[in-house]
Amino acid sequence: MPNDYKLPTENHTQLAVAVFPANQPKGIIQLIHGALEHKERYYEFAQFLSEHGYIAVISDNRGHGQSISDDDPFGIMRSLPQLIHDQFLITQFIKAQHPNLPISLFGHSFGSILARLYLQHHDVELDAVALTGTTNYIPVVPLGLFIGWAFLKGHSESAKWSLLSKISGLTPGDHAWLSYDQENIRRVTEDPLMMDEYPVKSLVTLWQGDFLLKRIRKFECANPQLPILSLVGTDDKFSGGRKGLADTILTLHKIGYQNVVSLQEPHMKHEVLQETNRILVFERLLKFFDTHH
Repeated sequence: MPNDYKLPTENHTQLAVAVFPANQPKGIIQLIHGALEHKERYYEFAQFLSEHGYIAVISDNRGHGQSISDDDPFGIMRSLPQLIHDQFLITQFIKAQHPNLPISLFGHSFGSILARLYLQHHDVELDAVALTGTTNYIPVVPLGLFIGWAFLKGHSESAKWSLLSKISGLTPGDHAWLSYDQENIRRVTEDPLMMDEYPVKSLVTLWQGDFLLKRIRKFECANPQLPILSLVGTDDKFSGGRKGLADTILTLHKIGYQNVVSLQEPHMKHEVLQETNRILVFERLLKFFDTHH
């Protein structure tokens, strides 16, 4: 079982952080979860990493799981820069405990967006980056942002609009796109910490993240040799297929990252860490971390 921590922030929210220790650790893996979910869904993978020599660290993103307060209510993502800075705080927290260990960043889905935006100013902190459910840049995002901002002028930040949720690909009640593993679908449906739909405010924050993936000048790229792995299922609708994946790799190259690898796993959907054959994915990610630690 992990060691649980509550990290203070600039407001009343404390970040709920779980640390899985390792005997004679060879490195640290910092994990960022995706949209609508929470950290406990990654405990199996974190335990796997722990058993193979890595200290695994995962937090609930603000507005998710236990990282909530009156300042950051459940389901509300108010600030994209805040979410990114939270991950830097967690890096500082775990490095203070283990200053001599290399550290890698892992992000899934919206977590893959946060991981990529973390690189804007903090890539020197990292020895490697692994992404799953890698979300591609979506050209209609600027239009979505315009509609979302217009909606929020006349509605509260907790207001939802199912049409915008559907346009975002996060249709309420639809979980079939997550995985072929039906047991995973059942667990998601019954999990009280899983959200079925974001308020428009949170959708706007999510879209801002996707929009910034293409703002190449925002990236300092102080660590151009940083190894980056993208691993997605061949049937993942959020990766954009071959065209989307190629655009993701091209964008990372344009930023200046020279060591980028893209893998696709057959007969897997978005949540490759939750598929029936997920141990194969665990082992591919472990091999990547072992190679760069």
